[in-house]
Amino acid sequence: MLRKSIVFYTAISQEDDWKGYETNRIDSITAYKIKTDLLPVIQKREVIPLDKMKEDVKAFLSKLLILDADEERFLHCFAMKEYRLELLFEDAEIVKRLRNHPMALWKMQEH
Repeated sequence: MLRKSIVFYTAISQEDDWKGYETNRIDSITAYKIKTDLLPVIQKREVIPLDKMKEDVKAFLSKLLILDADEERFLHCFAMKEYRLELLFEDAEIVKRLRNHPMALWKMQEH
């Protein structure tokens, strides 16, 4: 479900045709960014092994973001202005809730 949610939000937020997921952007996270954004909200004295964290997250995402044929087809159809939620979700209730998602509908009308 996590991967399917990522695929859905990729479709509604992407500017261009989907070309795959890039985990290299994780490398742009700096020690300074951790110090200013993360450390203030975690327990004091907690050590942040940044390089290890980056490595673990990239490994996790590389496995998670291997899309099946229907997920890839959903992204392709979405780019062609075909909103085919049934390719992504089997649960009728999820499809019903997402059928009228404002951003998805706007993307379908976008020229």
